[in-house]
Amino acid sequence: MARMKKKAFDGLYAQLEEADGNVVLFSAKGEASVIFEMTNPVQQLCTDSEQYLLFQDVLSNIVQTLGEGYALQKQDIFCKQSYHHDVPEDAPFLTRCYFKYFEGREFTEIQTYLIVTQEVQRSQFVQYDPKKWLDFHAKVSKVDDILTEKHIRHRKLGKEEVNEYCHRFMAFNFRHGPFSMTNFKASDEYLKIGERVIRSFPLVDIDEINLPSVIKPYTQTSINGYGIATDLFSFLTNVPHSDCVIFNQVIQIPEQRKLLRKLEAKAKRHGSMPDPSNKIAKADIEEVLERLAIDSTMLVYSNFNILVSCPADKVTPVTSFLETKLYECGIMPSRTAYNQLELFTDSFPGNAYTFNPDYDLFLTLSDAALCFFFKERMKASEVTPLTTYYTDRQGLPVCIDFTGKEGKVKMTDNANFFCIGPSGSGKSFHMHVIWTKTHRNER
Repeated sequence: MARMKKKAFDGLYAQLEEADGNVVLFSAKGEASVIFEMTNPVQQLCTDSEQYLLFQDVLSNIVQTLGEGYALQKQDIFCKQSYHHDVPEDAPFLTRCYFKYFEGREFTEIQTYLIVTQEVQRSQFVQYDPKKWLDFHAKVSKVDDILTEKHIRHRKLGKEEVNEYCHRFMAFNFRHGPFSMTNFKASDEYLKIGERVIRSFPLVDIDEINLPSVIKPYTQTSINGYGIATDLFSFLTNVPHSDCVIFNQVIQIPEQRKLLRKLEAKAKRHGSMPDPSNKIAKADIEEVLERLAIDSTMLVYSNFNILVSCPADKVTPVTSFLETKLYECGIMPSRTAYNQLELFTDSFPGNAYTFNPDYDLFLTLSDAALCFFFKERMKASEVTPLTTYYTDRQGLPVCIDFTGKEGKVKMTDNANFFCIGPSGSGKSFHMHVIWTKTHRNER
């Protein structure tokens, strides 16, 4: 009897079910995952480095809470969307004309998902352990509580939403509205889906790790001569010629004692051969062991992968842009990423334990790995009854509470302002809008 040839996307997942109040996604090997949709707390170009450090502490708290045998996967999706604003038919003429002007304008939307995955014991069969199952749901509840306590907007995805999320990832299409799938053609350089190309850019080549010697949760960039704090990967919102970019960030938390014994044995081996390179390696390992003994950090296996979708004739400029921007951060992406199909399937949500440990994962400290997590969000409209719209840096209308005291988030209890600008800049129209909102009680 002829055997069916196994395809690359066969058996990515085993099951999707709702259990104990959580929608659990099971991978082909039995790892259970729960997916949160969240909003990164740091507003892009906020210039406040303290916010990056605070979110770093939140992520570190989550990693410490999960502990050994768990993986934390975070996916930030930068997708091109077309602007649309629902305007009531009875809205004033100027209001309808204002939003009509921006209709269909392209902008970048950031969608963020946080995925908690429990590792299963590697054996021929997956065995059910009621204690581990209860521990998994307890850890998911703790992560939920941490995000709630830190006032980070989030929610658990429902069954239909998880199903759509996985299918959209496979189609690599996160634009609002219907989507479809087509055939895949894999090569050493990229995956081809119809007229588009998907290419993976792993940030680390384990044979030659080119990373900065000192890493922080943010970087300093100069704007108009002033240094401000921005995310290390803030350039992902402006990748040219791309219609979708996914930054996949994975941290696996292995058994710590076993790793410590391996590092201690490795340090002894390096010390037994007193040449300069071995002395440097021994000093590095001893520094890591000292850090682990003093600080509340952990050893983790990490993988960071940027997946970009673009037209087939734009692969070269996109590659040049990413390599240039990463080089400015002190990062040289892997030049041996010939397993493009494998990297794509391993980046699916809930597949944090499918990476090949021989060439896809690198060992580092949890604090250093979390510095590579993306932390920014775009400017969004404020919740306020005074719906005065300004354009953001993408040229899109966002609702601003110009008083600072009428919105859901109170900035002050008193407000004074004046309007200044050159001739023809819109001062009269702006004051008309403010007067309309405050005196006619229009919303």
